[in-house]
Amino acid sequence: MTSLPTELEMLLWSAILYIIQVLLPATAIDAKEGMAFGLSNRDTQPSTSPWVARAERAVRNMQESLLPFACLVLVAHTSGSTGEASAMGATLFFFSRLLYAVLYPAGITVFRSLAWFGGIIGMGMIVYQII
Repeated sequence: MTSLPTELEMLLWSAILYIIQVLLPATAIDAKEGMAFGLSNRDTQPSTSPWVARAERAVRNMQESLLPFACLVLVAHTSGSTGEASAMGATLFFFSRLLYAVLYPAGITVFRSLAWFGGIIGMGMIVYQII
């Protein structure tokens, strides 16, 4: 892999994490319901186990977080405003979101919320670097 600035590398890994988060509950549902369901229009929703439902909610939460994170990283990078705070913030965002992606489906509530807040702090660090 080419050498990327830390902020862009964390954006890349965050996008990969998002793709994995999308695939996990979808794969679990298809495994339970069968290939015909996976290839169907999915007009009806199957009942899912609690962890799959939590994993789907974690995906929606990542969708909400990934766009502002990407915007902040791209603004910092294109404006030449990157530095130690933005690199640490991007790293904190990624690892917090990775932890969140594990804790939420596992049903671990308090630490899940702390991991979510870590992602917010990471984005705040990027804003701090920009301004």
